[in-house]
Amino acid sequence: METVNFVEKFIVYIEDHLRDTIDYDKVLNNLGVEQKSFMTIFTSLVGMTPYEYQQKRKMTEIAYELYTGHRRIIDIAKYYGYRNIEAFKSNYYDVFGISPYETEKHFRSLDLLERISFEVVPVDKPRYPARRKYLESLRIVGAAERFPISDYNAEGKYRFLDYLNRNGIIDELLRYNNGRIKGVIMHERYVDNEMELLIGVSSTLMSPFEETYTESSDFAIFESQGSAPKTIEDIYSYIFRRWRFKENSELNCNFSLEVLKSTFDIGSPDTKVQVWQALYID
Repeated sequence: METVNFVEKFIVYIEDHLRDTIDYDKVLNNLGVEQKSFMTIFTSLVGMTPYEYQQKRKMTEIAYELYTGHRRIIDIAKYYGYRNIEAFKSNYYDVFGISPYETEKHFRSLDLLERISFEVVPVDKPRYPARRKYLESLRIVGAAERFPISDYNAEGKYRFLDYLNRNGIIDELLRYNNGRIKGVIMHERYVDNEMELLIGVSSTLMSPFEETYTESSDFAIFESQGSAPKTIEDIYSYIFRRWRFKENSELNCNFSLEVLKSTFDIGSPDTKVQVWQALYID
């Protein structure tokens, strides 16, 4: 898969189907694309999942229609697939913080999303220096949750992490952390038409938790510090928009591995974060 060209083509597909309910799992299967890999690449380049992009773009087009005032609100809502006008008003408010009737007054201040474009910029000076490491298949024990691929986004991942932290499960997991990676691991992969997220620790010990195994792989390890959601997003953006164009290795996006090394308060600026980007072995 030629990364940038494929994402651009998929954006065209979404733009052509803004009013439709897109079955992303089916579309990607028909294209012969591995879902986890594509979701990672698309989100890293675009800054949101395909579903989030479609919804924000659809609402932006609706806002333009409301602003021009050529059609009634009820007709616009029906055109964009809303059978219930109240559901449409609620969704519009969730996105823009105003009712559809206030669009003309506040249009210039709306957070609109134009058709996405992005620039891939190779650079000489690395923003996040990487070190290489080969790691045999790793056992992770922890708590798992699965999400429909169309609905999955980073917010769900960090909400699950925060839930585990607030309920003392992270502290319990760390008691079993005797494996090769120290810290809390977030491991994602595509399983049975769903995205599986397992948050846990590297361990060889018997435990009451669920378990999974990573692939054996070469890894490029990127490290930084800051709020976990923002820092991890920035690292992936750097990997896909810059770093990969200066390296000869092909990225393996069939699974992802992120490690929190210190505090597990996801918003803390003191959190040490690692992204272990898997590479295909030559």
